[in-house]
Amino acid sequence: MRIRMYGESDIGRVRKKNQDSVYFNGEQGIVVVADGIGGRKGGEVASQMAVRGLKKQFVECESLRHESIIPFLASSIDKVNQGIIEKGQTTPSIEGMGTTLNCLLFVGEKVYIAHIGDSRTYLYTKGQMWQMTVDHNVEVYVSRGWLPRETLQGRSKPGALVRALGLSPECEVDIYEKALHEGEIYVTCSDGLTGMVDDRKITAMIRENEKRLDVLPRLLIAEANRNGGKDNITVVVTEVQKD
Repeated sequence: MRIRMYGESDIGRVRKKNQDSVYFNGEQGIVVVADGIGGRKGGEVASQMAVRGLKKQFVECESLRHESIIPFLASSIDKVNQGIIEKGQTTPSIEGMGTTLNCLLFVGEKVYIAHIGDSRTYLYTKGQMWQMTVDHNVEVYVSRGWLPRETLQGRSKPGALVRALGLSPECEVDIYEKALHEGEIYVTCSDGLTGMVDDRKITAMIRENEKRLDVLPRLLIAEANRNGGKDNITVVVTEVQKD
């Protein structure tokens, strides 16, 4: 399979700094999107550490076989998590910082998705779109019965993260494996997009721009900003083609 990637990141219309970090490389077959947790100092530091740390682990890995990819992702993300926690402990001004993470590895005819937090990866194929990842926030956990409502504190916000890098030494990451098919389109994004543009509109915009995916990240970001741009916005679009 041949992989093409296009991506952009934008500060949005409200935030004073961009706490999102992103790396993507079609030839290497890797996408990493991290969104520093808002309301905590050092969000941009945490997201940069997540992206740089995973990029470093990937670049330094001499070879990856399918059976070793999931353990590789789990151990690499655990190292990044420990690094974020240690950095916060030695730098009081950013203690408690955290970040979401979406990492995609395209190897052969498969994609591996590692996910923690509420940044998302979608799959678009044959005119339809599905969310591949599950948001690790209070609203989803309560709705699925994973978190009893009575255990919540009165001021717990529906969007508050239950899982993210930097929050706990025990890093529980979702890792998925999926076979690739020609024509599939993957959209990986921070919640600055999904908080401003609903899934139906995202689907419609992909459908309208299937033949010019290189401009799709910019168009999606513009739509989020047009709707308020209340958060930083990062979008990476990956297209799967036959060799």
